[in-house]
Order: sequence, then structure tokens, then C-alpha cells
Amino acid sequence: MFEIEKENFSEKPMAETNGQIVNRCADFVLELFNEKADSRLTFHNYQHTTGIVALVEKIAHSPIPDHASQNISKSSIEIAQLAAWLRNTGYLIDYNNPQDRSIHIAKEFLSQNNYPTANFEKVINCLVASASNRASTIEEQLLLDAINGYHYTSDYFQQHPLLRLEWELIQNKKISTLDWNQIQLQYLLKTKFFTPYAKLNFEPVLANNIFTQKNKVQKNLRTGEVSMEEDGSLRKFQGLERKLPSDATQTFFRTNYRNHINLSAIADNKANIMISVNAILISVLISLLTYQNIAETRPMVLLPVVIFLFTGLVSLIFAVLSIRPKVTSLNPEGTQTEIAKRNIIFFGNFVHMKLEEYESAMDAMFRDGELIYGNMVRDLYFLGKVLDKKYRYLTLSYNTFMIGFVATVVTFLVAIFM
Repeated sequence: MFEIEKENFSEKPMAETNGQIVNRCADFVLELFNEKADSRLTFHNYQHTTGIVALVEKIAHSPIPDHASQNISKSSIEIAQLAAWLRNTGYLIDYNNPQDRSIHIAKEFLSQNNYPTANFEKVINCLVASASNRASTIEEQLLLDAINGYHYTSDYFQQHPLLRLEWELIQNKKISTLDWNQIQLQYLLKTKFFTPYAKLNFEPVLANNIFTQKNKVQKNLRTGEVSMEEDGSLRKFQGLERKLPSDATQTFFRTNYRNHINLSAIADNKANIMISVNAILISVLISLLTYQNIAETRPMVLLPVVIFLFTGLVSLIFAVLSIRPKVTSLNPEGTQTEIAKRNIIFFGNFVHMKLEEYESAMDAMFRDGELIYGNMVRDLYFLGKVLDKKYRYLTLSYNTFMIGFVATVVTFLVAIFM
């Protein structure tokens, strides 16, 4: 992502006291952000960093009634503030691996400023803990409470759209609203606070945010919120109810199904006509040929009769093929329910399924708007394929009958007059 040739941090004079190192760190981080900042960092930016630092100090110094043990040493506050300043620097160097980069930058900075070894290790442990959401020391608790308090409390719904934008810009992650809300709900549910101040002030806000976020997820599920394919495109048949009134969708499918059924009935009627006409004519001609040895008494009519017998038979065969029932199955026996539920409207597709599998597939379809639309669209498609085959056979039947009839008449006239 972000590239840096080599992390060479300029040497600075050593701080006179340990307390001054926080100011030195703030200047260093500001300089690093000015040098490496990317406008695509809409969430993990300098403002985000200073907000967490300020919250560390607020949590540490805010008086808590009946919690005399809340008094936190200046050394612990300093360690937590240093970790808060350095935490986001890793995003400037490698967005996909920020923690390791932040730890590396922290080690470089603290070493150059001859920071005491004991506190040095505590700063690094704080950076490690910030990614695991587990805290074992007061410094780690201060940092985690500041991070979680900044992320998931009062400004949560204003800030996190910026994180989503950051993912899209930097990592090219196209996340649907439903998926995003589900991810954020899981983050909220995993969030916990450690210090008395954070528990008293942040946990009630966190609970309200969890409630609101859960309602957003449920609303997304009810309205058929969309999900994305891996390439960022919209999955088929998702989110239609938000863009298309349900009445229009129902009218569309109702009209198309009615048209398909009517066309199929028309094709069957036409095929029945051809079967009846050809069967009658063929029967009559066969009877005529066997009557009083017509081949000897009327040899001139033999050829046209044979022509019509042949063409009439071919026409009848095509008419029978058009009307002949044939049950196709897209879900052969043994097909997994996950695959079978994509085509379960036509009986031929579920006749091999067990009752439990069929009920499970139907339940999944009724709970998923994508599956319902997909099943109906695919069913219409295969109905169209059946109609196409019917009308092709029917066309061949009528064409053959017409050609045979014309050839029979012409041959008969030629035989009579020539």
C-alpha cells in the first residue's frame, strides 16, 4: 500500500525529563503524518490519533465517586499516551500490516530518545494489546478504553462511514450495506471497557449503539438489502423491492406466467389439429389404396397418394413431438440442497428430493428475496425454452403438411392432364 524507502527518524536531543517525551512524540507523529499522510486515510488520520490521546488523559484524570483507586500514576498515563500517539503511524507505511509497522516505529523513536527500558516494553505491550482487545495492565486498559470509547460511543454513527470509505479507497473493498452493518454489529458486541470511568460513561452509550445497530441489520434483512459479488458488482435480484414496487414485480411475473401458459395451450391445440387432420387423411388414403386394387385400376393416382402419405406422416410426427410431454430435471437425484434450492418451482426439479430436503429448500427460498426472484426468473426462462421447442416442431409440422398438400395436388393434376 503505502511505501517508505527506509524508516530513518531524525535524531533529536534527548528530553530533559520523561514527561517531556510525550510532547516530543506528538511533534514526531505530526511530522510523520505531514510527510507520509494520504488523503485516502479518512478514518485513521491525525485527528483520529489526537482524539484517542485526549481521551486517554480524560479517562485517567476524571474523578470517579467511590473509586479512590482510580488515581493513576503519571508514568502509566505517559506510557498510554505514547502508545496512543504511535498507534496509527503504521497505517502510513503499510495499511495491511499496521501493527508491526507501528511497533517498529515506536522502537525506533523510543530508542533514539533513550526511553527507560521498563517503560519501553510497556509501550510496546500497549500497542500489541490494542489489536487483541485484551488488557492486563493499567496502561493497556487506559489505551483500549480510549480507543473503544472513541470508536464505539458518542460519535460512532458519524465516524464509521469514514472507515468504510477508507476500506473502499485503499483496499478496494466493496462492502454492501447489509454486510457492513453485520460486521460493525460484531465489533460492537466484542467491545468491552476496563476502567471505572469508561464503564460508567461509555458502556450505556455502547448498549444504545448495539441496539440501534441491531435494528439496522434487521431492517436490511427485511428490505432485502443487497450484497456484492467479489468484483464489486451487485448480485442478481437483490434489493429490487427498494427500487421497484412489489405490485409491479407481481404484475410482471403474473403476466409472463399467464402468457407462457396461454402460448403453451395454443401450441397444444394447433398440434392436436394437425394430428387429427393427418391421422384422418392417412387412414382414408390407406383404405383407398387397398380398395379394389386401385393400383391397377387407377395407376395415375398412386404417386400423389404416396406423396401425401409420406408428407402427412412426417407432419404428424412433428405434431406429436410438439405435444408430447417431457419432464426435464435440473436437480438430479443426489443434488445438494444448497444447489437444488435455486430451481424448485417446477415439479420435475424437486420430484427426486426427500420431503425434508424440499421443505428446507422452500424455507430458505421464502426467507431470501434473491432466491425467490431467481427461482421465478429461471422458471420463466425454462418455460420459454419449452415453448421454443414446441413452436419449432409445430412450424415444421405445418410447413411439411403445406408442402406435402401442394405437391400432392400438383402431382395429381399432372397425372390427370398429361
